[in-house]
Amino acid sequence: MHPYQTLLVPLDPCGCAELVLVRAIELAEALSARLVLLIVVNPPAGVHLGDPALGGTVRDGLRAEAESRLAELTALARPKVRQVDGVLRFGEVVPTVLAEAEAQGAGMIVMGTHGRTGLRRVLLGSVAESVIRQATVPVVVVHAPEGTADAPSRAWTQASAEADG
Repeated sequence: MHPYQTLLVPLDPCGCAELVLVRAIELAEALSARLVLLIVVNPPAGVHLGDPALGGTVRDGLRAEAESRLAELTALARPKVRQVDGVLRFGEVVPTVLAEAEAQGAGMIVMGTHGRTGLRRVLLGSVAESVIRQATVPVVVVHAPEGTADAPSRAWTQASAEADG
């Protein structure tokens, strides 16, 4: 019995999810491990999900898009991996990823990074770097190809527009 029976795979719904999923599937096949695919919805700044006038509509749109994407990615993994589960959470990405790794008993986290550098990294931070620093299990990082770093999803774009009024 090895410690890598469960691999947590946080997926950016608008970034390099397919590439990360391919690498996670390869690892899961080699280790005979279960995959837990995780999408964390962290609404854009200025969108307050508690606001009944705006929050319900935005939250529903974000949830619907994330659920659809999660179902699509889970279906891609199912033919190759013995057990695949999809999980959707709302919240701050890093603490949610770390909490889900603990809750799922993950022995490893497999995630993507956009590889931002310079001022963009200082301003936007690095989710992968924060997870690596705080995780209690190994983290495998898959580098996103150039051009995928900041492609916003439809729901995120709509949520930002609605928040701006």
